[in-house]
Amino acid sequence: MKFILFILFLTSNHVFAESLTRFQTDYCTNYPEGTPSQPNLWKNCCLMHDLFFWAGGTKNEREETDHGLFNCVLNTGSPVNARIIYYGVRFGSMSPIKYPDKKWNNGWRSRPDFQALTMKDVEKIESEIQTGYDFISPVSKKEFIQHLYRRFKK
Repeated sequence: MKFILFILFLTSNHVFAESLTRFQTDYCTNYPEGTPSQPNLWKNCCLMHDLFFWAGGTKNEREETDHGLFNCVLNTGSPVNARIIYYGVRFGSMSPIKYPDKKWNNGWRSRPDFQALTMKDVEKIESEIQTGYDFISPVSKKEFIQHLYRRFKK
């Protein structure tokens, strides 16, 4: 019996010590990041969406993230592209084919899809995102991390 409890203890500690994978992005997956005259117009919108997908969280936070992508692209002055991107993301999530690096919560490979982040998770995310990733502006990093911490103030 003691052996079984010991194994359960080790297993539960392993779950809490889960590592975070490196963040990767392809920006607006299989879609232009802007218009021909402004090729990076909504590229940062897709980057931020990918950051939140990597971090994960609850189902409501996933929906907020998708709406955030829509609003970000909409604010670039492109309502048609905002709708196409939004519905592409929403319908893509219904696909039976799941790519591990494209799904919600992809930074934590062995977690359930809609597990709320803990404060330790956010601290781990913050530490990781500050260790390089020169392609992410300091402003975007700060905005992303602040948003994750705000989840605890609701």
